[in-house]
Amino acid sequence: MADYAIVVGISHYPKFATADTTADLQGPDTDAKDIHDWLIDADGGGLSSENVRLIRSADFHPPKPDEPEPEEATIRRALTWLEEETADRPGDRLYLYFSGHGFAPVLEEGALFTAEATNTIPSYVYAYDWMRNFRKARRFRDVVLWMDCCMTHHQTIPVSSVPIRAGVGTGVPGPAFVAVAAQTKSALEHQMADGQVHGVFSWTLLHGLRGGATDEHGRVTSESLKAFLHDTMPQFLPEDVRNASAVDLHPFIRADAGITFRRFRNRPAYLVTLAFPRDLTGLELKVWTGRPHAAVVMEKITGRSWTGDFVRGLYVAEVPDAGFRHGFQVTGSGPMEVEVRDTGPRVLPPHPTRLFTLDVQTANPAASVSIMDHTLKRIFSDTGALHEFDAPGVYKIRTELGRDISTVLERIILLDQDMQPAMSASPEVPSPAPIPGTALIHESHVARFREGAQADSRAGAALDAPTISVLVRYWLDPEDRPQLPLAHPMEGLELISPDGTVIASLLEDSSLDSSSPTDPVAVWARRVAPGAYYLRQTFRSGRTGEASVIACGEWLTQIALQRSPAELVPGLAANDVVPLVDAAVFMRPYGVAGSVEQDRVVESARLGLAQGRDLLGKSHGMNLQRLLLEEYNDPIAGILGCYLLLIAMEHSQRGAEARQAAFDAAVVRLGKMVGYVHPDVAALSLRCRDPALHTTEPFTVPPIFRAGWQLMTQASYANPELLPASLWERVHAVTNFGPFLAWASDPGSKRVHARQLEHWIQRSGATDSQDAARRLLIPARAIGVTGQGSNV
Repeated sequence: MADYAIVVGISHYPKFATADTTADLQGPDTDAKDIHDWLIDADGGGLSSENVRLIRSADFHPPKPDEPEPEEATIRRALTWLEEETADRPGDRLYLYFSGHGFAPVLEEGALFTAEATNTIPSYVYAYDWMRNFRKARRFRDVVLWMDCCMTHHQTIPVSSVPIRAGVGTGVPGPAFVAVAAQTKSALEHQMADGQVHGVFSWTLLHGLRGGATDEHGRVTSESLKAFLHDTMPQFLPEDVRNASAVDLHPFIRADAGITFRRFRNRPAYLVTLAFPRDLTGLELKVWTGRPHAAVVMEKITGRSWTGDFVRGLYVAEVPDAGFRHGFQVTGSGPMEVEVRDTGPRVLPPHPTRLFTLDVQTANPAASVSIMDHTLKRIFSDTGALHEFDAPGVYKIRTELGRDISTVLERIILLDQDMQPAMSASPEVPSPAPIPGTALIHESHVARFREGAQADSRAGAALDAPTISVLVRYWLDPEDRPQLPLAHPMEGLELISPDGTVIASLLEDSSLDSSSPTDPVAVWARRVAPGAYYLRQTFRSGRTGEASVIACGEWLTQIALQRSPAELVPGLAANDVVPLVDAAVFMRPYGVAGSVEQDRVVESARLGLAQGRDLLGKSHGMNLQRLLLEEYNDPIAGILGCYLLLIAMEHSQRGAEARQAAFDAAVVRLGKMVGYVHPDVAALSLRCRDPALHTTEPFTVPPIFRAGWQLMTQASYANPELLPASLWERVHAVTNFGPFLAWASDPGSKRVHARQLEHWIQRSGATDSQDAARRLLIPARAIGVTGQGSNV
């Protein structure tokens, strides 16, 4: 069996940009050629050049502005050639590489915009679906998909499935390796050491394939390449974007076992310079690694630095007579310099039988804790705290709240005695709400947020009515600041009723604070009648988006929204309103100020839900579970806790009875606090063990969170009456907005989505329609399910 590959790089997008802007990229042409060259290199992928198709913008020269290439049809022809080549004779391994502008029609499933894409007709190749169908048809022993493009979720862009005839037999599809530059946000290109612009993902990928990802056995495997990409990609990012909220610093990777990319006779070594704070001439340097630890360097220092070669892994540099004991990591990204600063006691020789405690307690109970050994393999993980025993050796302790470098803290230790229990620092939470102690704050923003949390009553409603408070703020890097003056933070925002009546224009009734010249903030608050509302954003282009706001009893619902420059979005002009990129929601009892500690926990839980992390499935997740499900006075904490508990229950059946009981009790408590009129509480009730707790009345408003919509749509296949057609008509053009359910509401976007839905139903059989509809969160009514079958 032979290996095959399709390699695509699109740099030129003449129709995708708005006036006076460009959507062109610099890296895809170069990266596609580099990937191609590695694939056909005998010391690389080893493919025959006849089995590789390279398609790049640079190959269509001079470019034709009216007929840009490569277009969708060009790439489809190459993929169709591959389908025909393997129809009767399956291949061994399939490599698919795509670089350019991209999006995710389904979360974590990448598609590449093609050269003819416009803001109104965003042509694309659904790369992930091609990979999936080649695999399902068993055309190859294993499949590899690499995508260097953005993965922002645009469900409103029409998608169509890829039909590939299945192979003969009943075998199970082989392993897959899928690596995409970004998980939910933007990818990045940057000028690298060779003087050319490359995608950071592609540059890191090739470093790993050329030896950087070699494991201790001299192999580059799916597991070692995954670890290398996660650890090393941030090293190649420019410093000014490492904390950017719009850029994913870690790729999305699915790595099945059983794939080996290369074997090396010798592991690559990398030059490391250890720099000391003073002249240490004559003192002995020891460098430790291993499990148990052993000294791989024992030399006299001859100045203020020392240089040597190390393979990828974890190390501790020790100068015993100077008190230095400093951990460092060799990532495999290239030569590196380490400033030796940390101090500690002399390293003790490893005990031959004794195990020592690894004791980590994080300041944030929602922080994930991981322990890696000296080869960078993860050996332990937990939530909020970790208490384990292991052999003496060199380890890395990693605490994280998200995917940005700002949400990750790491330290390398040499375990030669029991760790002393102590509270470890946790990363600051990157929240759109300016909560004290979080990552993105100005003092003026904090003050306005506190005011919003204690909003006084406004005219127009009874004193015992609920209050809605909305804070909107800019958060801009200096280079992101528009040339024109910033628009008012509230521009285009309205609160509307379910029947479309405008309750308030937030711009007209808000108070503006411009004390931070680059990041103005505004606050709006009003007492309203209990019930459901929609917060609508109208762009200057006429596009609109909506999300639910629920006002309950004597509660204050506080919303914080952040405006920051976004990645390329079809239909959004550069001079349009700076988009909303993140949101936070809290509920306060009337007259009770919010708790900073609880707000931080709520935001950490929201971040975990957005990323689908199993925060409550670990042994020490019980502390976080107690905070979210029992010891709170913000119902949003309970709602988030229930959704996270469902994730834990899906990941493991261990303790299923206790978790189900805790879930049911939490839903009952939420029902008593805010009532089952809250759509998220009603949605959660559908998963209670006791049928008497289930909501049976049709939903009239969508939930706040996407996870609630998922519960509703799943239940609709047993009871289609739960989700009326009118509700689906309102929200069907779902857009990406973290864990929240948000949707495009302008007629143009809704028409595009509706046309695609009709086209998709026509192409699918009844069984396939239901399976795909469940995955896309489409309710039963939308595909004609009546409870006795499908009417498709």
